[in-house]
Amino acid sequence: MHIKIVFISLLLTLFAGNSIAANVDEWVYKEATGNLKSSTGCNSKEKATKKVTKKYHMDKHSKLICQALGYGWSKSEVLDKGTVVCNECGGEDYEGKYRCHVEDVKVKCKQVKRSW
Repeated sequence: MHIKIVFISLLLTLFAGNSIAANVDEWVYKEATGNLKSSTGCNSKEKATKKVTKKYHMDKHSKLICQALGYGWSKSEVLDKGTVVCNECGGEDYEGKYRCHVEDVKVKCKQVKRSW
C-alpha cells in the first residue's frame, strides 16, 4: 500500500512539469494586411457602404485575416480600417445597385508564444 502511494506521487511529479503551459501573457505579434469580404446582396451605394463599415462586419471578417496566417493566430486589434471600394452589380435588375468591400485592412495578430 505504501509503495503504491509513493509510485503514484512519483508519476504525478513526473507528469506535472509537462502540463504547465507557457504564460498566457507571452505573445508573438505579427501585422497582416488583407481585404474583407463584400457585402451581401446588391443595395444602394450608401446602404452597401454602411453594411461593410459596421463594427460587426469589421470584427467578424478581420478575424479571418489573422486565421489565414495559420493555427493559433487571433486578432489583437485593427490598425487601419482600409478603404471602401464599391462595384456596380451587373444586369438589368440591378441598375444603380452596388456591392462593396473593404480593401487593405491592416490587422495586428497575436499567438501564444510556443514553449518548444
